[in-house]
Amino acid sequence: MKDFLLENRFLIINSFEVMAAAIGLILLKFYKPKAEKYFIYFLIYVIFIEVIGYYPTLFYEIESLNFLREFLRGTYFSRNYWWYTIFWKFGAVIFYAFYFNKILEIAMHRKILKYSTFLFLIIGVSSIVISWPSVFKSSLALVNIIGGLIILECAFLFFIEMLNNEKILNFHKSLSFYISLAILIFWLIKTPLVFYEVYFQYNDSNYIEIRSLINIFVNVFMYSTFAIGLIVSKPKLSSK
Repeated sequence: MKDFLLENRFLIINSFEVMAAAIGLILLKFYKPKAEKYFIYFLIYVIFIEVIGYYPTLFYEIESLNFLREFLRGTYFSRNYWWYTIFWKFGAVIFYAFYFNKILEIAMHRKILKYSTFLFLIIGVSSIVISWPSVFKSSLALVNIIGGLIILECAFLFFIEMLNNEKILNFHKSLSFYISLAILIFWLIKTPLVFYEVYFQYNDSNYIEIRSLINIFVNVFMYSTFAIGLIVSKPKLSSK
């Protein structure tokens, strides 16, 4: 079972990503009047990130693209760390900050999130400038950690508001509840792994195996939760 998961990890993760995005597109008409529509657009954006992010693997596995592999060999773009740093580590955090700013009802909470996100951008961009070559060779620990804190802040602010609101009675019908739960678990598990990234760089087979299995679990959990949330939270179309 373990070998099967490891050998097919990319296919498994991508299948759940596509499933969540497909369900979102099918139900998009129900969410169009609501802020949740932006989340469905984000799921499509995630697929775009994954497709482009596979370029190093494709250049190695597809013989007709070998010339691109040779062209990029030894350059900054021979690996895809830069892509995921910009479009996931920054892109996902900025999106969730934007999304929760749309759904949070308490002005003070929105203000806290706004300034926290601004601080994240300043620190993140400064980290990239200072550690420029590292952007292309590995994940930036500081960006991972602060980005994870922003995500946790989004989830906690939402839960605080829900606990102090009558909406708690119908939490299971709130897509934002499923989103908050999923990203909270995802980032709580994924963020600490940045402290062990050195073992990945040294090609420690045991660490790489554990890291891959954790990655499969958290991604399957997150996108499954998104898909369930989209289905059970589907709002009714207006009579118009």
